[in-house]
Amino acid sequence: MNISPSSAEVTMPPSTETALDKKTAEKFIRMIDLFEDLNDVQNVYHNDQIPDDLKM
Repeated sequence: MNISPSSAEVTMPPSTETALDKKTAEKFIRMIDLFEDLNDVQNVYHNDQIPDDLKM
């Protein structure tokens, strides 16, 4: 029996993270959403720490 993976991905977790306050995190989330809406952008990576109450 040969088992093939359904998908594979290489991840690169950040070695440092940046904590954001609520106001800055809201702006940052809007910016990330704008990047993701662009047709030429395939993936968006960041090293921020978004407050739990703002996470999607």
